[in-house]
Amino acid sequence: MQNEIEFLSADRSDSTGSQVLAPVAAPERIAALDVIRGFALIGIFLMNIEFFNRPVGELGEGMPAGLSGLNWLASYGIAYLVAGKFWTIFSLLFGMGFALMLTRSEAKSQDFVKPYLRRLAALAIFGVLHHILIWPGDILFSYAIAASGLLLILFGNLRWILLAAIVIGALAAIPVLNQIGAVAMALVLFAGIAFLLRTDRTVNFFGRTMPIVSAVLCVFAVLAGMLSVAGLLIPAIKDLRFAFTSAILFLFLAYLFFRIGESKESRPWKVGSLLYSLLFIAMIAGTSAEYFSVRNTSAKSEQATQVVSEKDKRKAESAAERHRKEVEQQQKKLADNLLEVKVLTQGSYVDALQFRAKEFAENWAHVVIFSVLINCMFLIGFWFVRSGIMENTQDHLPMFKMLALYGLPLGIGLGIAGSFISTAQIHGFEGDPFYPATGMLYLGNLPACLGYVSLVVLMLNSTGKFSRIKILAPYGRMALTNYLSQSIICSAVFYSYGLGYYGMQRAHQVVFVLIVVILQLAFSHWWLSKFRYGPMEWLWRAVTYWKLPAFKI
Repeated sequence: MQNEIEFLSADRSDSTGSQVLAPVAAPERIAALDVIRGFALIGIFLMNIEFFNRPVGELGEGMPAGLSGLNWLASYGIAYLVAGKFWTIFSLLFGMGFALMLTRSEAKSQDFVKPYLRRLAALAIFGVLHHILIWPGDILFSYAIAASGLLLILFGNLRWILLAAIVIGALAAIPVLNQIGAVAMALVLFAGIAFLLRTDRTVNFFGRTMPIVSAVLCVFAVLAGMLSVAGLLIPAIKDLRFAFTSAILFLFLAYLFFRIGESKESRPWKVGSLLYSLLFIAMIAGTSAEYFSVRNTSAKSEQATQVVSEKDKRKAESAAERHRKEVEQQQKKLADNLLEVKVLTQGSYVDALQFRAKEFAENWAHVVIFSVLINCMFLIGFWFVRSGIMENTQDHLPMFKMLALYGLPLGIGLGIAGSFISTAQIHGFEGDPFYPATGMLYLGNLPACLGYVSLVVLMLNSTGKFSRIKILAPYGRMALTNYLSQSIICSAVFYSYGLGYYGMQRAHQVVFVLIVVILQLAFSHWWLSKFRYGPMEWLWRAVTYWKLPAFKI
């Protein structure tokens, strides 16, 4: 999460004479990234504090029930203006830092992969310790895993990646190892992203040269179109009429991938934004179809009974079994949430430690899958730096104005529109409308994230009072220290082995965040007037470069 841009600068050689990484000098820093990071850290805190007063297991379930007045307003504002928008900003910044480090290492012929792997290993350890010792809502471990995936995407051998996926997938068939199946799935997806970014292969399809991916999608579209025509003409296969929708989708994707292949330099942002958007468009479409299907099924069940075939019976039995498993999973999740509340409001620190360790062991595989989504944002941030935009934002102000003007209303508007459908999950309700509403919220996070970043850049480049936002730069330079200290402060205030204020009202949480941020901001300014790095940033660099960097100014 912290300042990847400080990674290297001066030429320096190791004992073998090869170039190695060195911290970037102050004049080489991109100040905008520090300010954006400080701005995003405030949003992260506003979102995270809720889950120091509510089970982390309820993350993603929407607004809690029973709120009113200022508590409802605070919860709604954070849910639709903040939540989801700021982890995407951090992901964007991480991708920017990766690209900046890579660009500078290439320019100076310095080693890149080994120091970066040490950096990721340290970040993963910080994340695991943060999760188990302090708070299970950690994001550091997720970023370490995701950035490892980015290394594979940009530098990995596709054949070896796929071979590893096959081997790991086979091992996942062993019951005690079934969780590693998530790793195999992630590797396949990383290989697919890498292929889209790297391939220059084209084919001639009906007299038009196009990327091989577009050609394959066009073939699928033609086949789906033929099936849809057959479904219209032959009543016995009327179910295949749905293929018409598939044909349109394949043609649309073929066009998008055709546009992706036009410029290799612009592929990272195109692939990242396309895959991110397609995931949540599919979520909206699929959950909406399920919602209306359940409603139609309920309506039909009230009609007169009719003869049910054996095939229909088997389908019903399969659906019933699937529903039973879903209910069992939901009951286990609710029990875990109740246990978490009990441990954090009545238990000792050792009880909390055991609970978080068990939770990490059971759910680490979810992080691996989530890392694929994070990489979509990494790729967009990667392009922002490789294109030269972030190193000279003044020359690109029209682009930032457009992103702020259209991104914020579109991104925030999608979430608010979804809130009119549903704001919270309904447990045990099949075809819950909360899921398509959540898809709309998540889809909007991407344009909103770009809009917020652009707004900060515009403020920094203004000459009036808005330029004072630069005060956040030291706060962003110490983002890792401040992020972890936020967790330490919250656990000390809210948990039973601290002051025991668990369950603080949502409006009061906002005031609490404001007070802590002001104190942290003042501390960051004071600390960086005396030291080169924040405490955790210094430790991170020591591991990265495998030597103790200078600390005092």
